[in-house]
Formats: sequence, structure tokens, C-alpha cells
Amino acid sequence: MEATYAHHPAGGPGSPFDPPVLLRSSRDLLAAVPYLLGFRPRDCCVVVCVTDDGRVGLVARTSLDELAGDGLDARTVARAAGRVATRLALVVLYTDRPRERVRSRADAVVGALDDVLHAVADIEAWIVTPDGYRGLDCDDPSCCPPAGRPGAELEHGEVGAAFVVAGRAIADSEQEAHRIRPAAAAVRDRAAKAASRADRARAAARDATPDVPRDHGMPATGPGTVPVPVGTWRAEAYGVWCDLVRQAAEELRAFPAGEVMLPPARLGRLAAALADVPVRDAVLLSLVPGGREAADRTVGAGARGGADGSADRGAGSASGEVEVATARAISRVVDPRVGVPPDPATADAARLVLEQLVAAAPRRWHAPALALLAFLAWWRGDGWLAARRVRESARRDPSHRLAGLLAGVLEAAVPPGWVSAAGTGAEARVTEPRVG
Repeated sequence: MEATYAHHPAGGPGSPFDPPVLLRSSRDLLAAVPYLLGFRPRDCCVVVCVTDDGRVGLVARTSLDELAGDGLDARTVARAAGRVATRLALVVLYTDRPRERVRSRADAVVGALDDVLHAVADIEAWIVTPDGYRGLDCDDPSCCPPAGRPGAELEHGEVGAAFVVAGRAIADSEQEAHRIRPAAAAVRDRAAKAASRADRARAAARDATPDVPRDHGMPATGPGTVPVPVGTWRAEAYGVWCDLVRQAAEELRAFPAGEVMLPPARLGRLAAALADVPVRDAVLLSLVPGGREAADRTVGAGARGGADGSADRGAGSASGEVEVATARAISRVVDPRVGVPPDPATADAARLVLEQLVAAAPRRWHAPALALLAFLAWWRGDGWLAARRVRESARRDPSHRLAGLLAGVLEAAVPPGWVSAAGTGAEARVTEPRVG
């Protein structure tokens, strides 16, 4: 058995320049799992599917406690595997509990996979403990000693070295892998001041534009704020986003993400801007290949008047154009017939901007950025990171609409269009390896 995994640092689809890592055996797949996830799995079940063309097509993880319920998660993972042309599925338990206590949970997943795959694929069950690893069904002590083979074989072998050379790191836990650490106090102070100024300018812009109601709870216009039409304010705010993404993309080509520092004042200004729905929608659309026109129209329509286009008679036509352009762009995310994955460079740059915004800006501005990060994670096929960011967004603002929509998408296990078109499930992290 050989499978090729193409490395992509942020968890999204691989780019043509990603170096492949060749996996020749089930043990190689076991060694690759922490690198595929980005962290060391604990107390969970991981399913790895290898496709007919030798790709790692699906990596799914669910907690052992969830598997102890009515089997729903086992069936969900099996349905995801069924969308992949699977020739080998590994079911791996990561636990420090005795094998006898968790064996039934592996059996539930194996049984669900067997029902879906209908014996067209080999299914192997493994267990990895702090003391070692072994096949659950292996009775050959020369292959799998009762206490298991040493875990160091997996962690310090050729596969791990290949991933390290490719730039892949492993966090100690999922929480550590996905935690956004606060920026330095001086950075947070500058971003907070810029966000307050931008919010006052937004209030002034809406006050200065006819027929545009002020948002509930919007602060009064501050002293020294020069009002501009709301469309102008939105276009300028969207321009800040475009400039930051462009800067992030340029710096990521030269430096690791941890060494890139974006301007705190511009991050603060963007944080306040994302509270404006048309600006947030334009930001989302700008991430979609071919969506830049829809993004420009989304903020450009505001120059004619309010968010609903009520300030002039031509706005109705403009609003219709925006809706058509937006529908065309969104179809490239959700429609399997035309769905495309995100551009890796754009997605990496956008993720960096949004994560640095969350690190720098006050918590009251986090919800839109976290919801956009959830959208990016879902689009890239990283279901559990998307769910985490949705929960974080909802904690900041339980009424945030984009986070609510994404929560429904995740609950229904709706995959992005490119995943459906490729026959890959959305309930799990999706990799896009290529045969080298």
C-alpha cells in the first residue's frame, strides 16, 4: 500500500508547490496521523481513508465518549468515508484506557464502515497508548507484542522526519494548535484606539447618509469626526482589508507566519469595519476565486445610499446586480457542479490577518473575524476547527448571523462544493494529497 500526502501548512488544499510525503504502509499512516491533524490526538478515534488513486482522502476524528453514545458519530464518519473511493480505512483508537474497555467503540466504527463500504475496502483497527501501539486484531506476538510496539517507532521514524523537513509541526493538543494568543499590551492598546476611532467614523458616516438607520447601540458621533457618505466609508474600510491581505501574502512568501507582524492600527480599523454587514460580506466574497467583482459591488452599492439601496432611484438596479454577482460567487463555494477550493495563498493570508485581528483587537470586535475564520476552515474542509471558531464567535456575540448560519451547516454536515464534487466528506478534516 502506498499513499501520498501533499503538505499544506494551514490545513487547506495543497498548492502545486507542496512537497509530497510518501506513505508506504499502515504504520506509515499511523506515524502521519498527528501531522495530518496538526496535534497529538488523545482519547479519540481517528479514521484515515486511502483512496483508489493512492491519496489520503479523509482524516476524521471523534472523541471516545461521543462514540459511547448511540453510534451516530460512527455512522457519520462512515458516511464521510463512503463518499471517498476508499481502498483502505484505518480505525485508530488513541487512549490510555485498557484495550478491553474501548474495543467495542472501535468495533462500532469498523461495523459502520463495513456497512457503507460493502467489503470494497480493507479495514484495519489499531490502538495507540502512551506505552505503544498495536493492531487490535493482531495475534502475532512477533508483529504486535501484548504491550505493543514502542511509540518512538512512529514519532521518530522516516515519516515524521519527512513532515518536519516539509515544515509541518505538531502541537501538544488541539487547544494549543488552534489557540489564538493575545498580542502584546502595546499592540492591543493601539488596535483598541484605532477601532474606537473607526467606529465613531462609521457612526458619523451613517448619520451623514440619508435614509440609513443607525445600528442599535451604535455610539454617538465623537468630536473631531468628519462625516463621509456611508458608501465611501465602506469602500475605504474594505480597502484596508485588501491592503492587509496583500501585505500578509507578500510577507508570508518571505517569512514564517510567526514572524509576520501587521500594523495594529489597521487591524483595529478593520475590526470595527467588520461589524458592518456589507463590509463583512465583501470580505467573505473577496476570498472566493472570481468573487472580487461581487465584493466590489457589495461595498460600491453603499456609495449610492444605504445598505438596502434606498437613497436613490438607481440603487434598486445596483442591489440586483450585487445579488446576482454574490449568488454567482457563493455558488463556487457551495455548488458541487462549479465548486472550487480556496486559493491556498489567499486563504493563508486572510487567515493570518483575521487571527492577528483577534489577537490585537478588544473582545467586543471578535465575533465577525471568528465567524470568517470558521467559514475559511469549513471551506478548507477542517470541520472541527470551523466548529471551534463558530463556538468562539457565538460566545462573543450569540446573535451573530454568519456564525449561526455556519453552525447550521456544520450540524447538517453539509460539505463545501469542491469536497462534494471530489466525493469527500465534510464531517472531517479533508486533505488533498497528490501522487508524486
